[in-house]
Amino acid sequence: MRLNSALTFIFLFVSAALSGPLREKDQSWVPNLVKKSTNGTPKYAGAYWGETDGNFTFATATFNVVPAQQNYTVWVAIGDPSTQSDISWLAAGINTIVTDNTWCYLENSDVYYSNVTITPNDVIRTSITARSATSGAVIIENINNSQTDVSYLLVDATHSLVGAEVRWGVELSFNDSEPIPFDTLTITNVTAYGPSGKNYEAEGATKMEIEQDDKVVISVETKNSTITIQHVHE
Repeated sequence: MRLNSALTFIFLFVSAALSGPLREKDQSWVPNLVKKSTNGTPKYAGAYWGETDGNFTFATATFNVVPAQQNYTVWVAIGDPSTQSDISWLAAGINTIVTDNTWCYLENSDVYYSNVTITPNDVIRTSITARSATSGAVIIENINNSQTDVSYLLVDATHSLVGAEVRWGVELSFNDSEPIPFDTLTITNVTAYGPSGKNYEAEGATKMEIEQDDKVVISVETKNSTITIQHVHE
C-alpha cells in the first residue's frame, strides 16, 4: 500500500546508549521488539523502513530540552533509505544520553559537535539543507540564549547526498530488553520542503511505533507540525 504521505517520515530507531549520534546497525537482539508502521508492516528494531520518493532539499524541527537528562538522541535527517553504499545521510540533533550537547553528522564523514550549549528547558531549532549532491548545511539555534552555529559539510568523492526521504527520529536506550523510561518528548515546527517547493508537515506522515510482545511500548502521535513521543508504562 502506498501512502499519500510517503515523502515524510517519523522514525524511531532502537540502539544502545552512545555518546555521539547513533548509526544504523542490527539491534535485533532486543527480544520480541518490532517497529510497526501505520500501514501495519512490522520491521525488527534496527531495520530502516521507508519509500524512496521525492527530492527534499530542506527539513527543520524544534526540540524542547527536558528538565532532567534522558536516555535518547533526537534528530532530523535528509537522505535515501536505499542500501546503496554510495549514499550519504545528513543529520543534526541533540544528545541527552551521556551529556547534553548538539551535533551534526554527514554519513561516511565525521561527527561535528556544535558550539551551541544547552541546558534544561531550552528550545533548540535545527535546520538542515541539502545544497547539492556534494554538500549540505546545518543551522543549530538555541532560542533561549540566542546562540547559533552554522556548519557546511562536504561529501567525500565516493558518495553523494540524495534527499529522497526526510526523517524525524528518536534513538532510545535499552536496559536489557526494556526501554529506559523517558519523559514525554514533543517535537514542534516539523517541516520539510519537497519537490517543486511543496511544504510537508508531520501530520499524515508514516509513523513508526515500537511494540514488544504485541504491546505498544513507544507511541507516536502527530498533529499538524507537532510530534509527541511517549513511553507507554504498564
